[in-house]
Amino acid sequence: MPDVMPSRAPVDVVVPVYKGYGLTRACLESLLAASCHTPHRIVAVNDRSPEPELTAHLRALAAEGRITLLENSRNMGFPATANRGLAGGEGGDKVLVNSDVLVFDGWLDRLAAAAYAAPDIGTATPFSNNATICSYPLPNRDNPLPADISAAGLDTLFAAVNAGRAVDLPTAVGFCMYIRGACLRDVGLFNADAFGAGYGEENDFCLRATCLGWRHVLAGDVFAVHAGGASFGKDKNPALARNLAVLAARHPGYLPAVAAFTRADPVAPLRRGVDVARLRRVNAAPLVVRLCHAKDGGTAKRLADEGRELVAAGYLPASLSPAEKDAPDTRVRLRVEHPDIPAELLYDVSAELPRLVTDLQALGIAGVIFHHFLDLPPQLLDLPGLCGVPHEARIHDFGWFCPSINCIDDSGLACGEPDPAACQRCADVNGSDMPHLTVAALLAQSRRILEGANRVTAPSADAAGRIARRFPAAHVEFAPHPEPAFAPPPQPAILPWDGATEIRLAVVGAIGEHKGYGVLLSMARDANRRGLPLRFLVAGFTQDDFPLFATGKVFVSGRYREEDAVDVIRELDCHAALFLSVWPETYCYTLTEAWRAGLWAVGFDLGAVSERIAATGFGWRMPPCRDGGTVNDRLLALCAAPPAPGSLVA
Repeated sequence: MPDVMPSRAPVDVVVPVYKGYGLTRACLESLLAASCHTPHRIVAVNDRSPEPELTAHLRALAAEGRITLLENSRNMGFPATANRGLAGGEGGDKVLVNSDVLVFDGWLDRLAAAAYAAPDIGTATPFSNNATICSYPLPNRDNPLPADISAAGLDTLFAAVNAGRAVDLPTAVGFCMYIRGACLRDVGLFNADAFGAGYGEENDFCLRATCLGWRHVLAGDVFAVHAGGASFGKDKNPALARNLAVLAARHPGYLPAVAAFTRADPVAPLRRGVDVARLRRVNAAPLVVRLCHAKDGGTAKRLADEGRELVAAGYLPASLSPAEKDAPDTRVRLRVEHPDIPAELLYDVSAELPRLVTDLQALGIAGVIFHHFLDLPPQLLDLPGLCGVPHEARIHDFGWFCPSINCIDDSGLACGEPDPAACQRCADVNGSDMPHLTVAALLAQSRRILEGANRVTAPSADAAGRIARRFPAAHVEFAPHPEPAFAPPPQPAILPWDGATEIRLAVVGAIGEHKGYGVLLSMARDANRRGLPLRFLVAGFTQDDFPLFATGKVFVSGRYREEDAVDVIRELDCHAALFLSVWPETYCYTLTEAWRAGLWAVGFDLGAVSERIAATGFGWRMPPCRDGGTVNDRLLALCAAPPAPGSLVA
């Protein structure tokens, strides 16, 4: 391997040029204006540009001696054009720079230092707003430039926060790629024949270099701006797809390696340091951190709504949740909801809990709110004490004392909340969503959080009562979720039912087993078997649509955006809404959506659904039951002779 000291030959900064006069001019001006100690020259290679203004500008710069200009006699495509620049000079180091890149003072010095930090480093790539695995603030995104700091200021911040730091990459990213001369001589030029107009040629080069023992690094202390796709325009996506296939065929392990790198995200600490520095520069509001799982549903909606409420109250909200919602491990993601800095800070709690605490204290943490601890590393439960701040808790389900979260036992219906020994037997037989905890350990953990909280809120009186019974020393308050006002829905016009007209019932939301999927399927099969005039229309989706479709009694709209819920329900043209949850829900946003859509509701006499129907009178309640025939009979009897609004049907 070569010496670790840079070659004395000037570095060639190679800029292939085709289209984009404005971007190219800005790129060259930034290269010419940036102050660097590393000797270098700028080599522009004109690939027979179709823009006369661009060609004239390049020639003018060359005539002034400010750049070296090479001109192709015909259009050769990016890889061949890049090769022409890479092959020139004295065989020293090269930096391949796209014509839509902006650089800043000291960029080349820091990039060269990263490339020569070890003898086996072949390439170095800077951070950028648009650089796939080297993107900032979010990886694998085309990020907008920040509003809180200039691009040059951001580069300065990277230089200060990540001075001398680098991370190994599976490949360089070709928008701005420092190539050691020895590596280039060892590997050879880009494969222009295989990659045609461009995309993937730098990855192929890097993989060939890796086979020869060279490494590739991200220079953590350099940031460059990249517009992206300036020369390709509308042809970018087809070229990218075609060349990715070529790359995968030539290097079968490449895409899995990039996927593994993306999942592990070793770049996260470098991004994180800059995020924290930016937030410290601009944030004066006290930080409130909400701990929660990473799953979708009502909890996620409440978390978002609460974030807006905290902002209105003068706080900066953040959420701390598992980094991967489908495969949780000890990594967590801190999402700071600052309007100008979309920060997502990744921490591996098993090794970086002290760093997390230090960063939260630096950001001015004022409090912690526990929304849920499912899938979170248990060390995080000590976060309020570690940070020296008070905490509160929010109730979304019964995972505080029930290992299955929703108090459903092997009957398929809500249990009677027996003593802990019976709960443990249920968990042993039916499984647990928290298998690492016994019921006794779960209760002890929850007691520590809830009884030590300044405030515990539940969105229904039913939920507040269930928590208070298990944890009598906790200060539990009934605090319904704020929701938009709506006009009272009218009583169904079909009532009293004539015994023949088909009754259309909306079933709203994501219908899994705990939301009554099994009951709905049983009802639909019974209605089909007996020829009952019932039709069930799901506004949303279910855990398995096809058995429902087979009954001929069910329609499923499919997923919809939250803001479209009311319109979707109305378009189904139903007479009423049906709520079949077999667990005591703590709130139920979809009940509100049904009411806002103008439908009364029929729901099981459980939890918040029963409580809210009884309180408003916008519907009726039925005893919980899994037998579809029994539920259908009760439903038809209710429609034929409607009882008092809000009442419980016998």
